Amino acid sequence: MSEIVATQDQKNKRGMHPFVKSLLRNLLIYLISLGIVMGVVLYAVRQLQILLFEPVDAKDDTSITVDIPMGTSVRSIAEVLYENGLIRSTGVFRLYVELTDKASKLKAGRYVFSKNMTPQQILDELITGEAAVDTVKITIPEGFSIRDIANYLQNFEKDGQKVFGFTAQQFIEAAKQFDKFAEDYTFLYEIPEARRSGEYPLEGYLFPDTYIVYIDSTPDDIIRKMLSTFERKVYFAEFRDVPLLTMLEEQGMTLDEVITLASIVQEEAAVKDEFYKISAVFHNRLNIDMPLQSCATVQYALGSSERKPFLTNEEIAVDSPYNTYKHKGLPMGPIASPGQLAVEAALYPDEEFMNPKKPMLFFVYAGDNRHVFSYTAEEHAKAKEKYEKLWKESRNKN
Repeated sequence: MSEIVATQDQKNKRGMHPFVKSLLRNLLIYLISLGIVMGVVLYAVRQLQILLFEPVDAKDDTSITVDIPMGTSVRSIAEVLYENGLIRSTGVFRLYVELTDKASKLKAGRYVFSKNMTPQQILDELITGEAAVDTVKITIPEGFSIRDIANYLQNFEKDGQKVFGFTAQQFIEAAKQFDKFAEDYTFLYEIPEARRSGEYPLEGYLFPDTYIVYIDSTPDDIIRKMLSTFERKVYFAEFRDVPLLTMLEEQGMTLDEVITLASIVQEEAAVKDEFYKISAVFHNRLNIDMPLQSCATVQYALGSSERKPFLTNEEIAVDSPYNTYKHKGLPMGPIASPGQLAVEAALYPDEEFMNPKKPMLFFVYAGDNRHVFSYTAEEHAKAKEKYEKLWKESRNKN
């Protein structure tokens, strides 16, 4: 018995008890693991702190202008900021915006940021909008030509001060750069080559609408905005649930022909139901190779801003490819910017007026934005004599 005890004592002296040794080993592993986890957590916290609270480059105060359009999502805003080197992570920025419930508070605009701004500072600016470049609302009426648009923008004022830093002629010159715009808006290649190098190659394609634009917008900025709207509201749009491109095939017309006809209808009509009736008259004339004889096309050729319902013989005699009294068929191009109603009317003329056995071929202005329609030249001559006399008497009184 004494020998056994002695042997056990000798083992204890030679080393630590296995249980204790195992316990210490597990404790050491735990402490090391805990240290690693804490290190990772601290590193992650530090990285998160950098992503959320520190600028990309504290020494770089170079101004960077970014545009945040109306309706831009948080994801898209984060991508814009990231692409401009203003934040380090799109995901963290989006997560922070969502967690702080500030997504609905971000304001559209043109902002001037720099890389020495923290993500929080950038977010604050997006919420307050104080750093945004001012915007103004402009309304381009249906039926405006490029000349009209240019003059409108040149003279546009806010609080008694002209807003835009360009002239009407500079806008017109910018709108001549067909190739530059066609690169991004390929539907413009539907415009015949003969007109692409002309005075107003984009006539008819600058969509009339209400726009929110920056006060420092260039002519290019506004032209692109209008072309984008045309693309969305006309080129890729549906009319009576049928895509425009499908209708073009069914009608056997090109995009440019439809826009040209729509622009004439836009200028001649004023009341909704008459858009389709006037369109029918022009379709009928085209079908029998009869001159359109549109006063609106002649006034465009004359460069007149006044819309007169009756023209003089001298005015009708003007030599121009836009004179539809002298030349059959459609004029060489659009004469104004048609709205969606005019485009639809050009595609869907009034069927009752389109009877091939008895087509409606004439109309004359009768006052109060209405017209009188006639089947025969004799009926039209009587109506024209009547209403032209009344129009002249009204003008003399005024």
